[in-house]
Amino acid sequence: MPRSGVLGLWDRLVGPDATRGEHGLVLAYALSFAVGLLAYVRIQSLGWSLVQQAVVAVFALDIAGGIVANTTDAGARWWHRSSQGPWDHFGFVSAHLHPFVLAVLFETVTWYESALIYGFLIVSAALVLLSPHRFRRPVGMLLVSVGVLVGLILVSVEPGLEWFAPFLYLKLVGGHLTSG
Repeated sequence: MPRSGVLGLWDRLVGPDATRGEHGLVLAYALSFAVGLLAYVRIQSLGWSLVQQAVVAVFALDIAGGIVANTTDAGARWWHRSSQGPWDHFGFVSAHLHPFVLAVLFETVTWYESALIYGFLIVSAALVLLSPHRFRRPVGMLLVSVGVLVGLILVSVEPGLEWFAPFLYLKLVGGHLTSG
């Protein structure tokens, strides 16, 4: 069972029985990715406002940390426990409205591109969840590979955001939906 308080919130993200090593991997990657991304934004003088930097840093922590957390044994046990059904997983994925937040914050991120990123995410989630259990991982990774192409070819994002769509698909389609 998750602990109470702030530690309980953390437990609900990584799994209440996560090992010290699992905690370390999640935190190390999330923090190093977010710090590295902010350093890149400053070194490249991208001209992002403090609000843009703060929101993207939170997204980087969430998504990079989630790539790791969703694929640990503890994360898989927690997110795929018996009380979590397909609608819970679909709801979790659907709640990731990040592409639309980016459209609000960045003039170069269009609503069309945000809808494309989000739409592909939702269709991918449905396809994985409708697949027989033994095919979920390969179907998920097939869709992640297509999603990478969507993110790199069909979406022209602001410098510093190139990682966003591929990482979002890795976290949710390749990680969360297929790790159980």
